[in-house]
Amino acid sequence: MSSTILWVNTVVSLIGVGLGAFLAVGSVISIANMQVSWAGLLLIMAIGVPITFVISGIGAWWAYSASATKLVTYLIAFPWIYLTAFVVVMLVSLKQ
Repeated sequence: MSSTILWVNTVVSLIGVGLGAFLAVGSVISIANMQVSWAGLLLIMAIGVPITFVISGIGAWWAYSASATKLVTYLIAFPWIYLTAFVVVMLVSLKQ
C-alpha cells in the first residue's frame, strides 16, 4: 500500500471533519424537535460523525506505520460506514 492513499485519506478526513461538524450542528437542531424515543442516541451519533473522520485520518497513518495494512483499509472505510448508518437512522426517524 502506498502512502498516496493515506495522503488522499488525510485530505478527505480534514474536509470530512469540517462538513461532519456542519452536518452535526444541523442534525442537532432537527433532533431537538423529534419526538422519538431514540433521540438521545441520535445526538450521540451526530456528534460522532466528525469524530469518525478524525479517527480515520490519524488511525490510518498509525496503522500504516505499524504495517497493519488491512487495518488501514478498515479505518479508511469506517467514517463512510458510520455516516451511512447515521443518515439511514435519521431518515427512519423523520418518517416516525
